[in-house]
Amino acid sequence: MNKHAVGETNIPKASQSNERKPTMGDRSPKSVQKKATQKQSKNDDVSKKKQQLITSQQATKAKAAANKKK
Repeated sequence: MNKHAVGETNIPKASQSNERKPTMGDRSPKSVQKKATQKQSKNDDVSKKKQQLITSQQATKAKAAANKKK
C-alpha cells in the first residue's frame, strides 16, 4: 500500500475505453460523405472479387464434369 501524507488519498485514475475518439479532425459533411463512399467502394470491390472467384470455381467444376461425361 502506498503511503501518503496526512489527508491525501489514493484515488485511482478513471479507466479509459479502448476506443479513442479523435479530438481534432475534419467532420464536415463533405468529408463524411467521401469516407462513406470510399468504404462502400472498397466493399463493392471485395464483393466483386468474391463473386468472380465463385464463378470461376463453378466454371472449373462444370468443365470437369463435362470432361467426365466424355
